[in-house]
Amino acid sequence: MNCLSCQQDLPPTARFCSSCGAPCATASAAAPAAVTAAGPAAAAPPPSDERKPVTVLFCDLVGSTALSGVLDPETLRTVTLRYFEAMSAEIVARGGTPEKFIGDAVMAVFGVPVVRDDDARRALAAALGMRRALARLNEELAATLGIELAIRIGVNTGQVVAGSDRTARQALVSGETVNIAARLEQNAGRGEILIGPGTLLAAGPTVSAEPTGPLRLKGKRDSVEAHRLLALGADDPELLRRFDVPFVGRDTERRALDAALERTVREGTAGLLRVTGEAGIGKTRLVREWLAGRSASGGLAYGAGRCRSYGDHGTLAPLADAVRSLLAARESSEGAQEAADGPAVDGSAVGGLAVGDAMALLSGGLLRDGTPNAPFEDMCAALATVLERAALVRPVVLVLDDWHAAAPLLVRTAHRLTDGSGCAGVLVLCAGRPDGPEGPEGPDDGDGPPAGAGALLQLTGLPYEEAARLAAVLAGPDGGIPGTDRLLERAGGNPLYLE
Repeated sequence: MNCLSCQQDLPPTARFCSSCGAPCATASAAAPAAVTAAGPAAAAPPPSDERKPVTVLFCDLVGSTALSGVLDPETLRTVTLRYFEAMSAEIVARGGTPEKFIGDAVMAVFGVPVVRDDDARRALAAALGMRRALARLNEELAATLGIELAIRIGVNTGQVVAGSDRTARQALVSGETVNIAARLEQNAGRGEILIGPGTLLAAGPTVSAEPTGPLRLKGKRDSVEAHRLLALGADDPELLRRFDVPFVGRDTERRALDAALERTVREGTAGLLRVTGEAGIGKTRLVREWLAGRSASGGLAYGAGRCRSYGDHGTLAPLADAVRSLLAARESSEGAQEAADGPAVDGSAVGGLAVGDAMALLSGGLLRDGTPNAPFEDMCAALATVLERAALVRPVVLVLDDWHAAAPLLVRTAHRLTDGSGCAGVLVLCAGRPDGPEGPEGPDDGDGPPAGAGALLQLTGLPYEEAARLAAVLAGPDGGIPGTDRLLERAGGNPLYLE
């Protein structure tokens, strides 16, 4: 059976969903319902529909009618199925749900069953990926059949009425947002991706697009200011979030970060600290400000990587990014030191493994593309050697952001590096939402944290006084926002909500 709340597969005897915790009917409780006067048809009603913000994508073939005059029915069907498969793969890879196949069109939804804060970016990444996937498919079709397919895409973001029954694939979402996405697709030219104003706003400042001018869409009384998607920039927090606002509060949390780092130095071992909190609470900003302050005074060296739940990347890519950036900063500082003191000797061994050999092993896989190219223990030993070498001068911090999206192998590697067997003076700092992985084997069923879960720093909303200070900064020199108390109450101390 499936959870009525999140649709997670459950064993027949489950009393609560292991994914979201919602109560569910057990097999024994469901049995009496089957023998009521209404008979087996008296099943529990489907969960109610709800309003939610989603991003809808429509993709259609251009000139598909002409293909039917060129290809025989069997070949045309094969080509169409390959097209649907290629398009669906790009959608699913980025967390979207292909909802409908209408003739030659594909409709997909990002935000059902789970709404994510980057659904709009995911949809745009899928649209660009679909265009690239079609180009690859066209290379094969041109060589074998002498034909070329073309698509047009429309993407729109807004509120819809969404059903939570994923088996009702033909009626998952409805509303004006869906209609506008379809009309944008119909107005797009060959190979074009047209996006609505809500999508442009929700996808963030790294979207490259040009205005098409007001479009008169069928069924819409007012014109729509659409844009033609050109490219999608990186999704690094430094590009998507405002860091120009002065940092407010978090003195206790910064002291906790100081203590965690000092503990790794004092105990001569590696440490793992999870920084958790809801979206927008300030995890990334806290870590960023703390690192900037400590590194500026020479108190640490650091590297950072970010976990992503979609896209083409190696399983250990976040760790690879963090180690690469750490080594690049170290080489830069050592280069300056060598200019003054002469070249340092780099043939030393740490923990029984030569640093050069360790770098050679890592460069062949992990540091190249984020994929392991050696047995797990050998890779971890090489990582420990390189990190310990870097920590000989000053403590090292590896930041793995968006830890809630970490792959199981990455979780296992992070805990192996911090299990007390090496990496003296290294702190692995994992920042993510509360539903992230806790230990090497995932969440634990016991009362306490699983073995090796590491320390936990949980961020809550800013206190009222600090939130009021932040509101005053956001309001600017004029200030005077009406209803400030109500805004502070609704934001609940969340800086992003307040912004």
